[in-house]
Parts: sequence; structure tokens; C-alpha cells
Amino acid sequence: MVTITHVATRDIRFPTSLDKTGSDAMNAAGDYSAAYCILHTDTEHSGHGMTFTIGRGNEIVCQAIRLLADRVKGKSLDSLVADWGKTWRYL
Repeated sequence: MVTITHVATRDIRFPTSLDKTGSDAMNAAGDYSAAYCILHTDTEHSGHGMTFTIGRGNEIVCQAIRLLADRVKGKSLDSLVADWGKTWRYL
């Protein structure tokens, strides 16, 4: 049985505002960014996920990952995927 032991998050930002790459009418100087999450387990396997942002608020998404991490630490993968609706409501 695979159990989540700890969670890491990374605040990754790319300075795309320097040359206006990806700018639009609402975000004239956005920096493409991602909140990256790694679920470490008691096996050699780990889970990886990311959420993209325009830079502003990326640190808030990383903090949300840290807060939700406490809810999955110590949980088995089997228990989390047995009922996705229950897991969603739990988180």
C-alpha cells in the first residue's frame, strides 16, 4: 500500500513580463508562473502536479498546497482514490 509521507511545493516563475510574452488586455505584464507540488510516498513513487498562474497570486496557491498537504499526509493512495467525491469534499 502506497502512503503519502510528505508534500513539497515550489513557486516557479518565468520573467515573461520583460518582453511582454503572453501579455493580453487584462495582464499587460504577467509573468508565467506555476505552483508545483510533489507528493512523496513511502515507496520509490511520487506524484507531481502543477497549477499555472500569471505570477500574481502564485505564492497564495503555494500556501494553499501547504495547507492541504496536512490533510493528505499519512493517507494511503488506496483510501484517497477509492471515492474521489469523498476525497474532494475532505480537501
